[in-house]
Amino acid sequence: EGTHTTRRMHLWANQINDTLPDSLGVQEINSIWVDGLKDLLPQYEYYGVKRGGDENEQKSEMNGIYYLKDKFNLLESDTFWISETPDTESKHENAGCYRICSYVVLKNKSNGFIYIHLNTHFDNTSVEAQNLGGKLVCEYADKLTQKYGNAPIVITGDFNQYNDGEAVKLLDSKGYANASNRNKTPTYHGWGKVEDVEPIDYIFTKGFTASDYKVHSNTGEKSYISDHYMISAILNAK
Repeated sequence: EGTHTTRRMHLWANQINDTLPDSLGVQEINSIWVDGLKDLLPQYEYYGVKRGGDENEQKSEMNGIYYLKDKFNLLESDTFWISETPDTESKHENAGCYRICSYVVLKNKSNGFIYIHLNTHFDNTSVEAQNLGGKLVCEYADKLTQKYGNAPIVITGDFNQYNDGEAVKLLDSKGYANASNRNKTPTYHGWGKVEDVEPIDYIFTKGFTASDYKVHSNTGEKSYISDHYMISAILNAK
């Protein structure tokens, strides 16, 4: 397992270094991966908080965000829980495990451009918890954009819902544009064992125009990097 994990770390780092996004959201990352990736992603700074509620620290997943440290200053970062008490480490009563959303506010060092990136992973067992996640993400995003002078927002995550899910439709109704533009290419493949029908991972934006949406369905050296495909988009401020 250790060798397999190390190999996937290198494959994933190569994928990131080839794509070189300004910021990226990751799901299910743990402290082993964060430590292992430090030297493999030297141009990136990382922010992430463990979700809690797991049997040990190494199993406590994060919805971390990487960003280019030479390009951006971090103005603010924080995490909230997808529960009835989002400001404290907690779990929705019907959820399978603790779920969180982390965010960063980034300021471009050269031109002062500010944007907000929220990254999350909704529950896989409770639709109620998923829908609460959509509601909370919208609420926090609204507060942040008001705080930072109507700054553009990007929301990334595994929603565990198709396009007809309530959480996805809520973001639609709140004016967040789906960067995929309804591209139906699946994003979850379960290590090549699942033929999903639609994406469950999304990039939502407000204040940006999205182009070049891509599902990175290639495998690295005939090996799956993850049980999901990475997705990316180019965002330009309106």
